Amino acid sequence: MKQKYNFALLKLFICSSICFFVVLLFPVCFAAEQIPLPRIDAMPSEPSPYHLRDWKKVARDYVEFVLDENKRGDLLPLVKWNDNSSSQGMFILPSYVGRKDRDTEAINGMALVVTGSLMGLDMTNYKGINFVRLVSDYYYCEPEGMFGNDKGGCGVTEYWYKILPNFLFYHICDQYPHEEGMKAEMLRIADQLYRSSLVLGGTKEPWNVPEYEHWSFDFATMQARNDRHWKEAGAAAAYGWLGYMAFAIGGNQNHLDVADWAMGYLSKRDSAKNPLYEIMLRYAPITVARMNAELGRNYDLDKMLRWCTGISDNRYGWGVISGERWGEYNCDGLVGSTTDTGGYAFTMNTFQAAGMSVPIVRYDQRYAHTIGKWMLNLVSASRLFYANGLGAELQDNKVWCDENDPNYCLAYEGLRKHSRDNIGKRPYATGDAMGHSFPSNLGLYGSSHVGYLAAVVNRTNMEKILQLDCLATDFFHEKAYPTYLYYNPFPEYKKVKIEVGTQLVDLYDLVSQTFLKRNVSGTVVFNIMSDSAMVLVLAPAGGKVSYQKGKMIIDGIVVDYRHNGKNKKVKK
Repeated sequence: MKQKYNFALLKLFICSSICFFVVLLFPVCFAAEQIPLPRIDAMPSEPSPYHLRDWKKVARDYVEFVLDENKRGDLLPLVKWNDNSSSQGMFILPSYVGRKDRDTEAINGMALVVTGSLMGLDMTNYKGINFVRLVSDYYYCEPEGMFGNDKGGCGVTEYWYKILPNFLFYHICDQYPHEEGMKAEMLRIADQLYRSSLVLGGTKEPWNVPEYEHWSFDFATMQARNDRHWKEAGAAAAYGWLGYMAFAIGGNQNHLDVADWAMGYLSKRDSAKNPLYEIMLRYAPITVARMNAELGRNYDLDKMLRWCTGISDNRYGWGVISGERWGEYNCDGLVGSTTDTGGYAFTMNTFQAAGMSVPIVRYDQRYAHTIGKWMLNLVSASRLFYANGLGAELQDNKVWCDENDPNYCLAYEGLRKHSRDNIGKRPYATGDAMGHSFPSNLGLYGSSHVGYLAAVVNRTNMEKILQLDCLATDFFHEKAYPTYLYYNPFPEYKKVKIEVGTQLVDLYDLVSQTFLKRNVSGTVVFNIMSDSAMVLVLAPAGGKVSYQKGKMIIDGIVVDYRHNGKNKKVKK
């Protein structure tokens, strides 16, 4: 009997020792729940063939290329000035290489300024020119109190064209908070959104949300517009993000009401009525994640993410490419139409999706695995937008790129599953411009958004394990420590090597809610389990830890908004 008892104790000791050893090596194996999203689940863990471009170099090369007035070659230089002088006036950047535009679309020119800024370039003094002030003055429409896509910014166009320049202006404001007059302009935009929300039916007492199901809105006359047969209810996401960012810097309750109305509308909307189209809805998940985390709201983040990674009920086939190979390539993760020629992904939409999705995991780590997997696929497949990503037979303008763009920093407008006239050419880098008799399908309006991707993507020592920067495109965020998302797609654990700087830090993992390393600096190696994700926060070593309303705080700065999966919810 005693022998059996001793044997049982020995087994208990061995099992306990093994568990202790596993906990030390792999704290992430005891991670909190990870929430899957169906179309991301269908993507490969390891996209093939895989290739990681140096996206920061691509972005810097792009800014240099398009703003080089001395560039020579066929269809070059790309940049011109409306008075033939860069000393005054406005720069003209065509939407496509070779198109003789007399103006620059805001979704092109303003995005270029954002990309340069995210890459660390001072766009208030780039080659002696204040591009920030140029675009801020040029696209503003005084009667509307908003930015528009063309000179003066005025005129009625569909919602996403009307709203996207205002997103871009906010992003510029985030990068240049001390540039004179910009904060005031930003808050005036939010004031206009508040006024229009009232027109659309928003009330405070009693609380009623506006109706955003319109084609567009005329901010000069304060009237909803339904000039076309389709509606763009995704505008609610734009109202929400713009309103909440204005509240973040100004504290105006009216601006917060704009955000609450909008997120309340989307949260209550029937799940079977996905309003996804173009850009606007992609700002809903990050807005909801932040409001839930920072204010204790209880908006439906899961529905927003399912919409943004699913298939639209509003615009036939619009969504995220998933679960199929285009020719010899995995093209999963790209964003656009899933039905046009079997699939037609767009550069602008894909880059915007990357920038707006990565920061979500700071506020809700339950989506770390699914967003990490999506980004791995998206980052690899995005190279196919460029001339060096495919053979000459699988694109429209390879010869021109070889001769004029040696760094291959100009992207095509998009990538089709196959050529329009030859289904055997798969995939096919192309665009719509040549169908309208323009010289090329190289789309600058999409290429200009490359900074949103480049800002978040960094390499590690392990191929296919990315370091995704969760702060780079988290505009107007509260004070935060460096935070990075890592996803391991492999069927076995890996050792990841990163640089954490010269100051001592503690590495806290949001997913396992444990300190992975303490008092470390310089090069650090950590283990990441197979098919898993980690979100590491580089907090000051030995910082004072406190807890408040479900938040973990180190030295007065929130590190974990869902500590032990809890966050006090406040209904609006």
